[in-house]
Amino acid sequence: ITGPVTMMGVLLGIMVNFGVVYNSARITLAERARELASLRVLGFTRGEVARILLGEIGLLVLLSIPLSFVCGRGLGWLMVQGLQSDLYRIPLRIPPESYALATVVTLCTTLVSMAVVLRLVNRLDMIEALKERD
Repeated sequence: ITGPVTMMGVLLGIMVNFGVVYNSARITLAERARELASLRVLGFTRGEVARILLGEIGLLVLLSIPLSFVCGRGLGWLMVQGLQSDLYRIPLRIPPESYALATVVTLCTTLVSMAVVLRLVNRLDMIEALKERD
């Protein structure tokens, strides 16, 4: 990371990443609160219930990382094609370290998001969740 502009881009990416993963987990929790509460009533531990929800989110994140590399490279290529002209050419260079950094940042923000959602899963009110009608 070199320079303040790049650092601001990385920080913005971290915030967006956290927000997307956290909101996905919250939506999944809201949609499945009744089912998760039913599992708790049937004897599943809090850890087992949390593992179901967080495992799904973790799997989605792991599957999305390679897809995001392909889409990001494609978007970069489109931007280069749109910005270069007869007067100058812009090379598309994405160093391998960028992919490694993106993976580490994504996994770290996912873990932080999961920790926040884990607290919500542990506080799930089983009685209220089971009372709700679809």
